[in-house]
Amino acid sequence: MSAVGEEPRPIPVPLDQVPEVAEFLTGLRLGVLREESVFAFFGRNDTWAGVTDTGVPVFVKRTLGEADQVRRRVERTRAMGVVLDTHPVINAPRFLGGDEAFGLLAFTLLQDARSGADLAGEDAFTWDLAHAAGIQVGTLHTLRAPRPVAADTTEPPLPPRDHLAALPLEIYTASSGAELETWAILHNDPEIIEAIGDVCDRESRGPRVLVHGDLRLDQFLHHGGTLYLTDWEEARLADAARDVGAFAGEWLYRGVLGMARPEDGMSDREVVAGGARRFEALRPYVEAFWTGYLDARPAARDDHELAARAAAFAGWHLIDRVIAAARRRGRLTALERAVAGVGRTALLRPADLTTTLGLGEGR
Repeated sequence: MSAVGEEPRPIPVPLDQVPEVAEFLTGLRLGVLREESVFAFFGRNDTWAGVTDTGVPVFVKRTLGEADQVRRRVERTRAMGVVLDTHPVINAPRFLGGDEAFGLLAFTLLQDARSGADLAGEDAFTWDLAHAAGIQVGTLHTLRAPRPVAADTTEPPLPPRDHLAALPLEIYTASSGAELETWAILHNDPEIIEAIGDVCDRESRGPRVLVHGDLRLDQFLHHGGTLYLTDWEEARLADAARDVGAFAGEWLYRGVLGMARPEDGMSDREVVAGGARRFEALRPYVEAFWTGYLDARPAARDDHELAARAAAFAGWHLIDRVIAAARRRGRLTALERAVAGVGRTALLRPADLTTTLGLGEGR
């Protein structure tokens, strides 16, 4: 049972409806999950977490998508599990196994871990944790990509360039009213479409490193005094700015959500200015991350456009968060429209925002 005021945990899919989970864990010689111990985590995938009858704490995820996408996600995760097992700098929950046919992934469960998103929501994500996150991401960007990751030449799923002109029918019919409002904002703004295209074009022409590819605060787990980085399904060779911009975008998103609302009588310009003021209190976390990143990857200082590219990706991150928040709702809120507006500003004028975002020279 959840404490008063806490959001209740999601209910996992009953294990008797997914016999492949028990078969998967048994095949890994981990035992089967004890029914009374099983719980789930919020997210777009089905998850099961608990202790097996052999006493092993495990976390199981079923990744969704087309069969070829699922296969690549499992392969990338397996390859990164080998690279990161006992890595001296990058901490990742131990990868226990994967099943391409069912899209199942198993990891050691970090019991009672707190996500970075939860910590940030309680003002408990410290400068030291942000610095540690920067060191781990910077170190990641210096590693050689394992063969399955390096051989995967598929484009990153986001930003979805093929959706910027029109949505495929199957996505249109499955979208909520709020999602369609968001896409309408994008489709009717040729400047932002061009800016998103420029971000992708620069990535295709520029240097690529091994990136996480789906960096968010909830991908960081704090457990036993150690910060862990999780979820390697989208690891690939791509622009380092993807990960840097996503981390900055997480804090920018939180800053904008904490500002006054447009319905309070503020103009669009005042909304953006208010978001910038709110972000002043959160920027030190991005500065700490950036400092740790440059310490771990000094060569990044020679990439003089990295900060600007990261600012552009931070802008896309805000728009992506609006799309994600719009699922299953009928209308966008005025505040979400303001978030999209700040994202647009970052995409159109990224070089002007690097210092504001905390991506300056570093210390």
